[in-house]
Amino acid sequence: MDGDIQFGKVRRRRYYRLLLLLPFVWQVGLAYAVNDISARPLGLPFPMVWQMLGILVASGTIAIVYAIDKRLEAAHSESQERSQ
Repeated sequence: MDGDIQFGKVRRRRYYRLLLLLPFVWQVGLAYAVNDISARPLGLPFPMVWQMLGILVASGTIAIVYAIDKRLEAAHSESQERSQ
């Protein structure tokens, strides 16, 4: 039940947390695809640029999931206050 939010009798699952798989797929799943690219953006090897972009993607993904969690938590506490 930890991954569920219950609003009255309606239970909502937190499927948006699957977004947290995106950085993993970025770093592990696609590393082989970009390893052979010979482009050198900004004079850096492309895999290095890919890793730096992965850090930005991971940070953005975590920020989005945090914002959604915070919004749902506020809605949940607000609905609990109304029911009391």
